[in-house]
Amino acid sequence: MNDVIEYLIDGTSGLAPGDVSGSAVIVGVCSKGTVGKAYLLGKRSDLTERLGTGPLVDRLRDVFATGGQEPTVIAVPVEGLPGGYIGNVGHTGSGPDAAVSGVAGANADAVVQIVVAGQLGTATYKLSLDGGETWGNATATPANGQIILGESGAVLTLAEGAHVENDAYAVTVRGPIGPVKRIGAGPTITVTGTVKAGAEVVLLVTGAGGRNVGTYQLSEDGGDNWGPVRTIPVDGAIPVSSTGVTVTVPDEDLTLGTEYHCRLNAPVPSITAVMGALETPLALYDPEFVYIVGPSDAVDWAACGVRADELWNQHRPTYIKTEFRLPYDGEDLNDWVAAWKTERARYSHRFVQSIAAFGEVSDSTGLRRLRNWGGLQCGRVLSIPVHRATGRVSDGPVSQGTLPDGWVENGIHEALEDAGAVSAKMYAGLSGVYWGDSRTLAEPTSDYRYEEILRVVFKAVRLARIAALKSMYDEAGDPALEGNASGLAYLKGSIENALDTMTKATPREMVGYVVAIPSGQDIVNNGVGVEQTLIGVPIIRKIKLFSNFTYAGSNFDPRLKEVA
Repeated sequence: MNDVIEYLIDGTSGLAPGDVSGSAVIVGVCSKGTVGKAYLLGKRSDLTERLGTGPLVDRLRDVFATGGQEPTVIAVPVEGLPGGYIGNVGHTGSGPDAAVSGVAGANADAVVQIVVAGQLGTATYKLSLDGGETWGNATATPANGQIILGESGAVLTLAEGAHVENDAYAVTVRGPIGPVKRIGAGPTITVTGTVKAGAEVVLLVTGAGGRNVGTYQLSEDGGDNWGPVRTIPVDGAIPVSSTGVTVTVPDEDLTLGTEYHCRLNAPVPSITAVMGALETPLALYDPEFVYIVGPSDAVDWAACGVRADELWNQHRPTYIKTEFRLPYDGEDLNDWVAAWKTERARYSHRFVQSIAAFGEVSDSTGLRRLRNWGGLQCGRVLSIPVHRATGRVSDGPVSQGTLPDGWVENGIHEALEDAGAVSAKMYAGLSGVYWGDSRTLAEPTSDYRYEEILRVVFKAVRLARIAALKSMYDEAGDPALEGNASGLAYLKGSIENALDTMTKATPREMVGYVVAIPSGQDIVNNGVGVEQTLIGVPIIRKIKLFSNFTYAGSNFDPRLKEVA
């Protein structure tokens, strides 16, 4: 039947879908929420109501403080393990080395000292659990070299060989609740409970006396901020806000001006728990990157690399940000940097980052706590276009954070950044702290050592793939006849249209590109090969100022040469 027949022609609007830049999945430990559930959050979200307290909530506050006006954040709670750690063995002397293992259950500043030299089983040792202030009796070394370090949960294993008299092996063990240190006179207090969030608890005695008489102030950030003056409760139990612990004052008089300090080590996730918690969120959402809250090492980075490779193979280019641990008690910045570099030497991957920068951070609660700066860096990334370096000075300093003493003077940043960590630094003449290069854990020979390159390439790859899909099962045309390969021309044009969104963005995310479909391809058997060269915006990473001096009117006055 003759009539007017209508057809809809799709794919001519110029739309280029596929961009996921500016979105992140952030996974970590918190006291509320369902493990493995994805929570969509914005700057107005009530984090305490939805997720409670804990490392995840702390980092989310940092993200929203630096993430611009509309960051896209998906938070995922993960089950946590008790915080705490067993430090590395510090060996003083020339005898065989030792290793440590176990679980950090109780605090100890353990020192094993060789008393009588000899082989294992013959040599004797003495043990101190308080850093050498008191010692146990000399005991024969076990034949297997395994020495149990009190009730700490740690085991020191001496290596075979001739052990030397007075050699010492020191190990620091910290449980979730660190030791209580008293500054001043008075009785000993106790701290108990299940730690929900890290804190540096300080109790200051503001009025002498016992229960229901004496007064105190409490700080959760090492004394930077103080709560109101309160009377010691009748039962002596003082809850420490949302940290999950309680300070108990004995039924004795406290001394005016005495301070009690205790560090709470935040709960930490295992990498297996993290990967399990991410399964459903990553099946539902497609972020630009994943940020894992909590300390990590080379083993964890390897698991992240495997996951990033899986996502790449699923046509979902995604990179993963991780954190490094804070320094242990008794560990200076040099030891801490050496620990990071030891882990770095064990692993490389171009789609994984390790954020090492740390220091005190002021957040929206008014507290100022020591923590990793991963949340601050993540927020900066979400607030800038994909081609921009996080360290761009004109974007301003990291105003929320303060670097530890000795960071700038001792070249900590340079040592970390050169090896591939994400770090922060200060410039002479400026008073703020600024991000350095946002490095990945790629090998030095890789093109993808910098985060901004990953972001540009991943965005371009996503856009180009979606654009190319429109040509699947289309007719290629006749490549042998010039101008008759309409299908190939449409494929090339679709990809170019998608990449134009980056070259025509304000500001430009790429300088340009070249899309080429080489001639002579066996399309029937091999498909179509498309080559795309992405031309990035150069980043100024170093500036050299060359200055010279001359007198006005002399033969070297450049102005006279211009006149001539």
